Amino acid sequence: MKKLVAFICMLWVMPLFAPYVSDSVDVGGQAIAAERKKTRRVPAMRESTYRRLAEAQVMVDPESAPREEGEPAPEPKGTPRDAINLLLKLKDRRGLNSYELAQVWNTLAFAYYTIEDVPNTIKSYEQVLGQGTITEALEQSVLRALFQLYYSQERYAKSIEYMEKWEALREQPDAGVTYIKATAYYQLDRFRQALKTALLVEQITQQQQKTMKENWWYLQVVLYNELAEIDNVIAVLEKLIVNYPKKQYWMHLAGMYGEKEMDDQALSAYYAIYTQGMFNRESEVVMLTQRLLNAEVPYEAATIMEKGFKDGLIKETEKNLKLLATAYTMAQEMSKAIDAWRDATRFSKDGDLYYRLAQALANEDRHKEASEVYQEALDTGKLKDPGDVNFWNGISLMQLAHWDKAIKAFRAAGRADKKMAKQTRRYIRYIQGEKRRLEELRKMLAGE
Repeated sequence: MKKLVAFICMLWVMPLFAPYVSDSVDVGGQAIAAERKKTRRVPAMRESTYRRLAEAQVMVDPESAPREEGEPAPEPKGTPRDAINLLLKLKDRRGLNSYELAQVWNTLAFAYYTIEDVPNTIKSYEQVLGQGTITEALEQSVLRALFQLYYSQERYAKSIEYMEKWEALREQPDAGVTYIKATAYYQLDRFRQALKTALLVEQITQQQQKTMKENWWYLQVVLYNELAEIDNVIAVLEKLIVNYPKKQYWMHLAGMYGEKEMDDQALSAYYAIYTQGMFNRESEVVMLTQRLLNAEVPYEAATIMEKGFKDGLIKETEKNLKLLATAYTMAQEMSKAIDAWRDATRFSKDGDLYYRLAQALANEDRHKEASEVYQEALDTGKLKDPGDVNFWNGISLMQLAHWDKAIKAFRAAGRADKKMAKQTRRYIRYIQGEKRRLEELRKMLAGE
């Protein structure tokens, strides 16, 4: 989780990193801060120093050189490494004032960053800060670069140190940087401090009437989860799904509802995911169907399964067809249940699905078909409870007035399950009595 959070953070941080920021310079006069109303008095930069810095800058990045619109970039006189050598000699030149030396180190940092030498980039920026008075714009850009570089090196405590210095220079808080600070505390396992800082992000955003970014809220979710504050996890996720209704947040929320045994809310969340077309796996649709059945909403469960089959999201397997048939049976949609049970028997390796199909047929008073399917179930020789199958076959045969076959079925039921013997004997006696009654009635009608 921490590596994931760090990666997300870096996706946000690195575009902000400006490896080189130069102040506006009046050559031979006073350097001024371009980005701040307040100015600091700094020593003047001489023209000879400015020319050498500009030459080095072109070697590092010709496109960064100032020029008129449409004017081509100047031709560099060397590579970034040549620029580094030039600047290292320049910094040792006698007579440089503190501001000139700061700009030499600033340009060196730019050059080192270009060749991906992060340790020397950091050292160079820290040298900028050690040269005495510099403009606030330069100090702020250097501090920003340093906290991002230290963050990228996973030196989170040092990154926080420079973030706090950067924040102290600003006139107003920055929600984005506060968020990065919160993630740094998280990486240090300082979860309470991380949460306090993450909540400050939301406060700053509200005060500045800006929009909370998705990952700013999600950091709160991560931290509340670390602290096992499930109610707060739920509260933040409920905000997230309103503003960023992504499947992962809905699923997380549903899971949290389940953990709190808020089953109705969990089902509602899963159903919301489905209605928004976010379910794209068979297992997800099957899971929702099962939850709807558990909640005694069988018709909706069946409808969802049917659509899954139609859309090709669910495969026709014994398990899935059995689930569909169960849903229709519970919904008392017996005609559709029979079709589903019949489809399921195509995949059956035992007689139990035939048994369920036969029961559905019997419930619709389709006893002739039911008896035939009961027999198919028995013919498989693989039943969990053959006594039960024989018993219900006997009931259907009774309804058809197939007395002898019914007696045979009841006797088979009694042999298969001794607990049913007494009950089957009563049915057999009833059938025998009914046979005698019907025979006497026949004789009376025949005048015998």
